[in-house]
Amino acid sequence: ISYPEGFREDKKYPLVIFLHGAGTRHDFEKMRTNKALLQIKAWQDAKGYILLAPHCIEGDWYEWMNPLLQLVSEIRELPYVDKTRLHITGNSMGGYGTWALATLYPDWFASAMPLCGGGIGGFAKKLVDLPIRAFHGLCDQTVDPIESLQMAKAVNVRGGHAELILFPELAHNCW
Repeated sequence: ISYPEGFREDKKYPLVIFLHGAGTRHDFEKMRTNKALLQIKAWQDAKGYILLAPHCIEGDWYEWMNPLLQLVSEIRELPYVDKTRLHITGNSMGGYGTWALATLYPDWFASAMPLCGGGIGGFAKKLVDLPIRAFHGLCDQTVDPIESLQMAKAVNVRGGHAELILFPELAHNCW
C-alpha cells in the first residue's frame, strides 16, 4: 500500500487496487517494476489516491480470492478511504482477477479497468452499473483477445457500459 504525497489521515482519498499478472507472482522485486504498476504509481501524487497492490505469491487470484476479499474489505473501512471512489485494475492474471472481484462485489467499485483478462460472461449482469474500460492487444498469444471481447459484449448486451479498447499491433503486454 502506498499513499500520495501530502497524505493526511483526516482526509478521504480514492483507492486504486492493482492486481498483477502471473509473470510477477514468484518475484516481489519483479512485481515492483511491473510497467502497469509503475505507471499507476507515477500518477499517484498528481491524482491523489491510495494505491493497494497485493502480491499473489502462488496460484492465481481465483485461488486467493477469499484473502483478497478480506484485505479489500479491511482497507475500504479505513477512515481515510473514500468508499465511493474505489477503482480496480489488473493485467493478465490480474485482469481476470479484476473481472472476478468486480463481479463478486460490483457495488464496492466506482470503476474497473481489466487489461488482457477475461471472466464469466454469465455473471456480466452484475456489472451493468459499473463503468468498465478494458484493454487488449489483438496480437496477444497468451490470453486470447476474445476473452475481453466476450466480457465487454456480455456487459453491454445486458444494458451496461463496458468500453473495450483493442490495440491492433500489440500483443499481451499492451499495458
